[in-house]
Amino acid sequence: MVADPVNKPSPAREPAWMPAYVGSAYRRGDATDDELVSGRAFGQLIEGLDRARGVFGSETAPKGLIDQASGYRHLLVLLALGIDDALRSSDPYDPYFAPANVDNVLKWGMDCPDAAYTGAAIRGDAYYVVRGKRRTVRYLGFQAMAGIESTANIVADELPLAADGSFELVLSAEQPEDISPTNWMPLTERTSSLVVRQFFYDWENELAPELEIECVRRSHPHNDRGALSAAGVANQLAALGEFVDASFQFWRDVEEGGRAQGLNVFREPAALTNIGAAAENVSVWGSWQLDDDEALLIEVEPPEALYWSVALGNYWWETIDYANHQSSLNGFQAVLDDDGVFRAVVSRRDPGVANWLDTAGHERGPMIFRWLRADSHPVPATRVVPLASIRDNLPAWTARVTPEQRSKVIDARRAGVRRRFSR
Repeated sequence: MVADPVNKPSPAREPAWMPAYVGSAYRRGDATDDELVSGRAFGQLIEGLDRARGVFGSETAPKGLIDQASGYRHLLVLLALGIDDALRSSDPYDPYFAPANVDNVLKWGMDCPDAAYTGAAIRGDAYYVVRGKRRTVRYLGFQAMAGIESTANIVADELPLAADGSFELVLSAEQPEDISPTNWMPLTERTSSLVVRQFFYDWENELAPELEIECVRRSHPHNDRGALSAAGVANQLAALGEFVDASFQFWRDVEEGGRAQGLNVFREPAALTNIGAAAENVSVWGSWQLDDDEALLIEVEPPEALYWSVALGNYWWETIDYANHQSSLNGFQAVLDDDGVFRAVVSRRDPGVANWLDTAGHERGPMIFRWLRADSHPVPATRVVPLASIRDNLPAWTARVTPEQRSKVIDARRAGVRRRFSR
């Protein structure tokens, strides 16, 4: 691990509810070697887990077995995300793009079911070059972050591409004289990371980009990792407990805040840049809650957009298993009715329509439309109807599917997810 250069501004600190909080804890904090050796740091980890566990007994937490099981499983997910961030190098002077840590198993913060996320630790006092080939993924975006604050955003389609789709993007505090503004992303003295988002429309055929990042110049002259620090590990153990507790509480509070604004309805559009979203990605959120014999009918005329999608989540703000359940649909997968309207049915049991959104046995959770680079950001209309009469509430031309066709769709989704993620 590399210590921060002396007399240089420190990058912004991630909030405790973000996984990166655990990795960066190695280079910050005031733990001593004795806190590791004595077991006090490990005790702090256990205390954090126990605080998170207390959520299950709260009045607001769902009591159904599936939701309780997914909640305890989410504790394991948070541990895995935090441990992964702690063990992998996050040296901003020797960055690299690791495989996505948030994927179809390790879910966090209503991640996009069409996405592969990666990134690297960077600093504003260094000079970086990102090299790559665009290939065919629907959307490829780069976002410089100062903690949770977005400071710059570039879409790969805005970069000059060579005939083979290759490009270079320079990241630095000052624009180099020999670099075009279209090939440059500004950094600030508080820059802490570069986030890369890849959104796939056609899960079967779109190709992920080839990407690499190099730190070309830095103010810190040496790359001295040194011996493993007992105090640094103690900092990370304590931070891991803080992260699990803070993340569990943060997303629970977000969900309860949404539920307080109404159930089975969508709220006004928002870019959500205050919690790290890209400004061009406008979201429309809602909270769903249905009994077994109910269905939620969603209707909206999609705008012209580079990308759009809808996804369901569980109470713990995990996207519902989108490989084995059709719990999400994007603009490529969705079937529009003859009048140009997208109509979807949210329910536990399959209603036999193409645009079914499967709750997978969950009782409640968030739902989200993402309108990315869209010419408008409509708020979908909703109504709860008896599941038994769902067909009476849909146009006659609404696309239907048989159980055999549904099985093939799920097989294709599962194959597409396995293709996207390497583990």
